[in-house]
Amino acid sequence: MPLIVGEEKPYVILMLGVNGVGKTTTIAKLARLFLEDSQEGVFGACDTFRAAAVEQLEVWAGRLGVDVIKHKDGSDPAAVPTTRP
Repeated sequence: MPLIVGEEKPYVILMLGVNGVGKTTTIAKLARLFLEDSQEGVFGACDTFRAAAVEQLEVWAGRLGVDVIKHKDGSDPAAVPTTRP
């Protein structure tokens, strides 16, 4: 089944949910679908509540070849920079 995305850029998917429901894994699966469809993507890491959340997202990003935008540990999630590394 193809992933249909509108023409407007940027196309943003916001993932919300409680701990342990598979958000990070789902993000990686969605990124893979976009990449297979010749789309590009970037992960924005704004989770400050779980110690390893950003690191887990970075592992998936490395496997997929996707950039990660993040801030220092313990920072305000609203203070994440808006530019790619």
